[in-house]
Amino acid sequence: MGVIIGIDPSKVRTSAEGAEFKLGSLGYEQESAGPPTTAMGVTGGSGSQDNSCKCYMYVEAAAAITGDGYVVIVDGSAFTAAMVTDTLSAPGSGQGKAVGVARAAIASGGFGWVQVYGAGTVRVLANAAAYTQLTTSATAGSLDDATTAGLEVVEGIALDAANGGSTANVAAWINWPVVSRTL
Repeated sequence: MGVIIGIDPSKVRTSAEGAEFKLGSLGYEQESAGPPTTAMGVTGGSGSQDNSCKCYMYVEAAAAITGDGYVVIVDGSAFTAAMVTDTLSAPGSGQGKAVGVARAAIASGGFGWVQVYGAGTVRVLANAAAYTQLTTSATAGSLDDATTAGLEVVEGIALDAANGGSTANVAAWINWPVVSRTL
């Protein structure tokens, strides 16, 4: 695995184009509102007002990933990603796997970045509350705050705001998330 500095997390490639980076590589993007700043040795930026350091993992889509904010589960040996569901993360098949958040749609067999650290947005179901335990759901790529027995807890993602009455992307802090225990 390598580390790439100054990546474009929305850049994707098709299966025909092939991978641009080694699968599993980590890429850092430092957002900067003004002149380039340095954080953890990372410089550059896109000029947004978000000054946080963000880390991404380069993956291959096992199936189509719908777009920005959609949550994926990552196979740590092949670095393939699929939108998380309560069946993909069931006990014995998902426990301990890495979780990431896509920043762009990735076609099946295509390649792209999923966010694993920093401020971002995460797709959650209607009425998910801020700063509550998040779980997998039957809706592909979306998390929830449900407490239904059998769902898997996703550790390492905290919503910064409550979600309204429909499924949407919500501001969150992403901190190396993984599939955790079963409710």
